[in-house]
Amino acid sequence: MNTVQEKSRAKLPFKVHMMAGWPLLLLIIGGAVGGALGAIAYTINLKIYKSELSQLQKVLANLMCGMFAMMLWWSIASWIQASL
Repeated sequence: MNTVQEKSRAKLPFKVHMMAGWPLLLLIIGGAVGGALGAIAYTINLKIYKSELSQLQKVLANLMCGMFAMMLWWSIASWIQASL
């Protein structure tokens, strides 16, 4: 149990933060909604990189998480525009 706690507290390299943080670009184009979705995707991506998946699975899960955040942002933005 102690090794699990140590692994979750281990610092990730800067490169991992850059790869996990790409959904934060939604903040630039998506405002508050995009920023919130990007932050959620970033948090999920960090958990993915701390998991025991293979490197390929981590990268694919990272991409899918970010694309899902973008799709959700697009849906919310369309819904807001339609309601105005």
